[in-house]
Amino acid sequence: MDAVLASAEKGLTINRYKGLGEMNPETLWETTMNPASRRLLQVRVEDAVEADEIFTILMGDAVEAAPRVHRANALNVSNLDI
Repeated sequence: MDAVLASAEKGLTINRYKGLGEMNPETLWETTMNPASRRLLQVRVEDAVEADEIFTILMGDAVEAAPRVHRANALNVSNLDI
């Protein structure tokens, strides 16, 4: 599995931002602000406790936890901002 992941990541640069304020202006425009390519999606929370737990993992102080969540759910992604 490690060899497959390493092969899939070849040539990629992965960046993790905890907030939009950490991005440089060019990256912010390309990923978020450009009206020609951005999408607005409505998010509904059905399980507030689970949503809070996931939010805490992704945005909390334990930086190493978020990439584990990303990898564990990578095959379930239906909307990805690249």
